[in-house]
Order: sequence, then C-alpha cells, then structure tokens
Amino acid sequence: MKLKKVLFFFNTCFLAFSIAGYGQQFVGKTETWCKQNVSKGKLQPQLLYNEQKICIREIYLGKEMAECEKIVKQITQDTTYGWIRINENQWVSNFTNQLLAEIHELNKGCRTQVLRTEWTKELYELLLQK
Repeated sequence: MKLKKVLFFFNTCFLAFSIAGYGQQFVGKTETWCKQNVSKGKLQPQLLYNEQKICIREIYLGKEMAECEKIVKQITQDTTYGWIRINENQWVSNFTNQLLAEIHELNKGCRTQVLRTEWTKELYELLLQK
C-alpha cells in the first residue's frame, strides 16, 4: 500500500513538471485559469480570448525560425495531445483535442501558434493522408 502511494506521488509530480515545462496548452481554458497558470511554464505565450473569455489561441514569438522550431518541439512533446506532423510547418493533435500548431515566418522573426479547430472526422482523416 505504501509503495502505491509513493508511486502515485512521483507520477503526479512528473505529470505536473512536464505540463509546466512544455507549454501548458491554454487553448480551451478560461481567462482566469490562464492568468493563474501562465507564469508556471518555461514558455510565455500571448493569449487571445473569445467573447466568453475562453482562450482560442496561444502565440509564441521568436527572433528566428530555429527558435520557433524549438518552441513547437517543446509544445508537441506533450504526448497527451497525440501530435502528428502533417507538413513542414504544421502539426495536428488527436481528433479529440482538435488542436493545430503552426510556425509562420515573419519579416522580423517568426511566430508559433496553437489554436483550436472544428474539423469534421472526414477532414481530419484527409489531413493525415499522405
């Protein structure tokens, strides 16, 4: 019984560390939750909200593409979202989470963003076809 408690404690700590360390996925969370948790992660995104105060987009700015690629690598390391790279600049989560991560080159740097989508199952499967 004591071993189960110890294992539970370490698993909980590991999960909390990995979430805080690799982009917390604010999309879909309330503005209040985001404000309470944004400072806990290594990555500090700009967050955009809809009228209902729900986060609809995370934006991470970088000075060069290598920096943005590093950011998206950190974000997509979270296996709970089942990230799949679909092309050079875009990754999709599993169908349940319906997230899209993408990198855009800008005049003075780059932008990595994560946003929620409203794909149908057919469109999602089409995206994954090669």
